[in-house]
Amino acid sequence: MVDMRLTDEQLELQSLVREYSREVLKPIVAECDRKSQSDPAGCFPLDALKAASKLGLRTLGLPKELGGRDIDTLTHCILLEEVMAVDPGFAATFHQVWRLAQHIGREGTEEQKKKFLIPFAEDDTCLISIGQTEPESGTDNTFPYRGVDGGIKLSAVKQGGEWVLNGTKHFVACASLARIFIVLGRTDPHAPAPDGATQFLMWGDTPGFRIGRTHDKLGGALLMNAELILENVRVPESDILMGVNEGFSDKARHYGRGAPMVATFGLGTARGAYEAALSYARETSRRGKPLIQNDAIAMRLADMLMLIEATRSAIWRAAWAVDNREYYLQRDSAIASYFSTVCARSVCENAMQIFGKDGYTRKFPAEKFLRDALMTNHINNTVDVRLLKIGRSLAGELVSSL
Repeated sequence: MVDMRLTDEQLELQSLVREYSREVLKPIVAECDRKSQSDPAGCFPLDALKAASKLGLRTLGLPKELGGRDIDTLTHCILLEEVMAVDPGFAATFHQVWRLAQHIGREGTEEQKKKFLIPFAEDDTCLISIGQTEPESGTDNTFPYRGVDGGIKLSAVKQGGEWVLNGTKHFVACASLARIFIVLGRTDPHAPAPDGATQFLMWGDTPGFRIGRTHDKLGGALLMNAELILENVRVPESDILMGVNEGFSDKARHYGRGAPMVATFGLGTARGAYEAALSYARETSRRGKPLIQNDAIAMRLADMLMLIEATRSAIWRAAWAVDNREYYLQRDSAIASYFSTVCARSVCENAMQIFGKDGYTRKFPAEKFLRDALMTNHINNTVDVRLLKIGRSLAGELVSSL
């Protein structure tokens, strides 16, 4: 039986994150979004990140012995929704550092934790990024495609006690600002990518490693996606995370079982658009009465709310199952992930309709939420691949949770 009553700790953190999002983040997101259109690499509000660090929010994924909360999947989703409802790009930055700090904390060696996580905890603007997607590979790494010609191309060749990495990653979340990186390289070119890839830990100032262009995107500007370029980057054997050729192994699955977390992108974005539209409908009058009293407007809002509530239920059930392994079904996570995109697109488009002509202007938030919602088509596999995974699971095929 799924128990959806939140714990005292979850309620405390939810309240803290909600207050931070509304008081610190909300007043600045419109200006950051405008700045991103001329300067996509320089629009991120570092002061807001420092404020989050002061409250302990940046480090929630760290092990408790390093000052974090080691939050579980459901808690991650609950908190992420609060930030997503204000700005999806900034919220996705939290998502990255929470899950990646936790990944290193659970799978890293004691030496790796000292080398990477202790400095991460002490630096109030330190972010973590993972480079997987490449110009010629993405979903084929995790669907998975079993041919040796597909998947990751970034080469990793062993020389003595080091590995030499060469290649390019792109659309890497947080890459423009991150200082710690996990880079997936192909350590066995004769095996399919899911069986021949390795995760390498490194600092951003490692010789031969550099950040390429920051992608100029339609929405989700504060996620700061960028290219990683590696030219003869030497990584010691001791900085391999988990083990050679285990980049997509069972050990990586707690990192990969993040579909409910990613599904929260759509949920939070939809909630933000809904709340903005509801407020607008209550405060704006036409012909002497508030818009909310118009039946057509009220019905749109009701439809939006039902989609949001249904999506949250699907996500929380999937997240609870991730935390309670005996109930875990990959299909449930894929359903939540797919449905959240449907929810986000529908709710944000309806919000535009409620705002009317005002919704088409940058003075109001509806157009930004719609742009941000389109990001959910491509996060953590494309929306079509999520649907395909559900279909394959019905045929009895075991599909990747990544």
